Amino acid sequence: MNKDDFGFADEFTNEPALFKPIEPKSINRDLATYPKNIQQTAVARTKYLQWISKRLIGGWTEKNLTSLLKDIPSFEGEKVPSWRTLARWHKLYVESGGNILSLVPRHDRKGNRNTHSETDKFFEMALTRYRTKERLSVAAVYRYYKDLITLENDSVISTPLKALSYKAFKNRIDSLPQYDLMVDRYGKRLADIEFATVDSHTLPLRPLERVEIDHTPLDVILLDDETLVPLGRANLTLLMDVYSRCIIGFHIGFKSPGYIAVMQAIRQAMIPKEPIVSRYPDITGDWPCHGKIGTLVVDNACEFWCDSLDSACRQVVTNIQFNKIERPWHKPFVEGAFKTINNKYNGDIPGKTFSNIAEKHDYDPKKYAHVRFSTYVHQFHKWVIDVYHKEPDSRYRYIPYELWQEGNEKTPVYTLDAQEREDLDVVLGITTERTIRKGGITYEHIRYDSDELSSQRKLMARNESRKVTIKINPNDLSEIYVFIKGEGGYIAVPSVSPKKEQIKGLSLDMHKINIRLLRENTYEKVDEVSLAKARLYINERIEEEVKEVSQALRKAKVKGVKAIARAKNINNENLTSIAAPALPPKNKEEIKTDQPKDDDNWDDFVSDLEAF
Repeated sequence: MNKDDFGFADEFTNEPALFKPIEPKSINRDLATYPKNIQQTAVARTKYLQWISKRLIGGWTEKNLTSLLKDIPSFEGEKVPSWRTLARWHKLYVESGGNILSLVPRHDRKGNRNTHSETDKFFEMALTRYRTKERLSVAAVYRYYKDLITLENDSVISTPLKALSYKAFKNRIDSLPQYDLMVDRYGKRLADIEFATVDSHTLPLRPLERVEIDHTPLDVILLDDETLVPLGRANLTLLMDVYSRCIIGFHIGFKSPGYIAVMQAIRQAMIPKEPIVSRYPDITGDWPCHGKIGTLVVDNACEFWCDSLDSACRQVVTNIQFNKIERPWHKPFVEGAFKTINNKYNGDIPGKTFSNIAEKHDYDPKKYAHVRFSTYVHQFHKWVIDVYHKEPDSRYRYIPYELWQEGNEKTPVYTLDAQEREDLDVVLGITTERTIRKGGITYEHIRYDSDELSSQRKLMARNESRKVTIKINPNDLSEIYVFIKGEGGYIAVPSVSPKKEQIKGLSLDMHKINIRLLRENTYEKVDEVSLAKARLYINERIEEEVKEVSQALRKAKVKGVKAIARAKNINNENLTSIAAPALPPKNKEEIKTDQPKDDDNWDDFVSDLEAF
């Protein structure tokens, strides 16, 4: 601290050491950083100086050195230097305190060090075209550079400008900071990925402390089990335990990666695997990986940002960690597993695809696809359990299965009891809201109702919201789980239309497909031409009727027509008219002159009809 004239120290004058920027340590260059030929030359010069020093009498003068140069041998194949060169080497060596680096040839100081030329402005103009998102090649930019100089030489009479050679032009671009060039050509995100510092990962101390999850399309075309039609590439959702490098759960399907795949993979990871292993008798090993996950590392994909996953993770996962977008190195273990699966397991399967289209050539994956989906899933289970978990890594540092067993013995994982495993179908279900109405709850055109749900609806107040939280098991739509606040938990509500027994085991995906097929089937049965003709005919008849009625109403106004229509019993079965039937003409003598006209007694007639 600095002190003023009164001896008081000003604590704000100097920055505290705690907040001083940390400067990187710099270590001077040593001989090993130079090329082999440069190292050899420096060693040879040292040997020349040592040979002269042992035999020199007097100073390093021309007279004393010339007499010794006659007998000096050649060291390291280097040419014997002159006396002036020896004297210069000796001076540099002494001034450096005997540092051999003083005898390193300074080739970088040779030649013309002035890199600027009269064509610099044209180089900058060409460089501007190179720094674009179109990413022009160096050859294209060099051609533009030469064209600029050609036009410049054509417009001047003085000495023409000499363009740089292509090699010199390219070397000048390569000497520029590559990060800035990549930002201009590829964008900051890719530049940051390319030049980012990849920190080391702190490895967990026990199994399931940290688990990574991600999706990837499999590099193989699979066939339908019955029709043998190529289905395409399936998507793999995988959970990897970072501590043991074991695969603790996965899901393979053709639907785009979504929450359903995540839910099924997490469920498989947490439950014991004995039922899965017993499903395939040819599997010789066991799959001991199961239990509650500590931290689940996920991507920023939309299937991970949803209410269903958030509510599920609050109960089955201790913590959930979201990675930043385009940061695959933050979950390297699951990424490495994907690479191993596509290279080692999918590499020999007929129908393999290639990520690089240039490697495909004339190979058609669909043509050579010969593996059924069920066979692939069966053998994938066996490969994970009997091969991947039992095989050491490339450097023979660990075996995943043994590492899991050792870690579980030291710190046993938390295993779910029978009730917790049974509750997983509810906890990991799709979370949504529906309104309780008369007849229950409707979800995807399926109606769910029960006596217990009806009782809860009776207890609801008039001003109480009838929206409730429900959970759906996407693998079985025969019943849903409705959260009841008063009960503090969920109740199972079966489907009533259709009945529970009719849709037992129906998945959400299959149900949506059935709805779509039903709509398409109904659409195909519709005769659009006949419907169009009928609709046009109806419209034309109505227009004609409107015209006729309008003309009739303009001639005379008729009262009480509705009463007459009732009296005439006009309906769809009795298509009559309110017009009275025609009467036979009367004789002239029967017509009385004092009889009133029809218009005089019309209202009385109508009033008599009103009683009916």
